[in-house]
Amino acid sequence: MRIFSIAISLCVFTVALAGCQSSDPHAASSSSSPVQSPGSSTPIASPSPIALKSRIDPCALLTSDELKAVQSEALQTTLPSEREYGEYFIAQCYYQLPTITNSVVVNVTTPKERGKSVKEFWRSTHAEAVRGKEAEGKESRPEKIAGVGEDAYWEASGIAGALYVLKKDVILRISVGGASDIKIKLEKSRTLAEKALARL
Repeated sequence: MRIFSIAISLCVFTVALAGCQSSDPHAASSSSSPVQSPGSSTPIASPSPIALKSRIDPCALLTSDELKAVQSEALQTTLPSEREYGEYFIAQCYYQLPTITNSVVVNVTTPKERGKSVKEFWRSTHAEAVRGKEAEGKESRPEKIAGVGEDAYWEASGIAGALYVLKKDVILRISVGGASDIKIKLEKSRTLAEKALARL
């Protein structure tokens, strides 16, 4: 019952951000079991209940203290998941906070083969995001963000948004929940991205 209630809560939070069935290729599936995580200042490296093929564990990129500094709540649990997308692994960590809607989702896209680049994937998905907005007739376009990683952009949709960052052969995606203004969510996402990037 506990796993079922968490799964329902995760779906509710995902709907608030982008819908349970996101078309974003950088988003991973959310079907996984919860992992109890310590409320400490050390990175949350759990033994995960699933064996991640990705070389980067997204649940080890943020600490409970870092989440609390941004979202005013300490970490409750993490839920890792992963899927394959062509030549890439897309690993996800759902950082669940006591208030479900305040939770944070981190996705890490890496090549299956070491030495391969994600830059072409980055260029194509960024272009698709722009074309998608144009096709919908929306004035809002992905916003380029300077000073984060090698390249970064922010994509907002209503009250939700996601920050995408390219660093070497990794694409990082961060979505921050809560009732904050979309500009504040951008700043929170940027703060957490800088913490996560330092551990890549």
